Amino acid sequence: MKRFFTLFVAVAMIAGTATAQHRHDGRGHGHNRGGRTEYYCASAEQMHMVMRVLDNQSFDDKRLEVAELCVVLGEFCVDDLARMAEKFSFDDNRLKFLQIAYPYCVDPENYYYLRRTFTFDSNFDKLMETVQPGFRRR
Repeated sequence: MKRFFTLFVAVAMIAGTATAQHRHDGRGHGHNRGGRTEYYCASAEQMHMVMRVLDNQSFDDKRLEVAELCVVLGEFCVDDLARMAEKFSFDDNRLKFLQIAYPYCVDPENYYYLRRTFTFDSNFDKLMETVQPGFRRR
């Protein structure tokens, strides 16, 4: 019960408010006419908390549950999601996590940059086919 309470408090802190998040100038790809997109990502403090909570999970299935709760409650950019995905032991779990996280990502136009988080290109291809139907690697 104590562990659940600690997890709940940590996730509540991760969710934070917009004032606790930092502004990030992204690589806008068609989302505005100026070619740049501005969005808010998790603060360094929030990411530290997320990483600590993920590190405290013994198995990937629990890690997946916690990471899913975090992305639903917080605001994370692709770089944040990549750091979180690297905490999983296996590509299959990274794939599941990043598929779940896609609708909550603040800069989904940059999802292509998640290629580096996978050991096998085929898993990245599966991710992109899921989040961007019709995706074909060139």
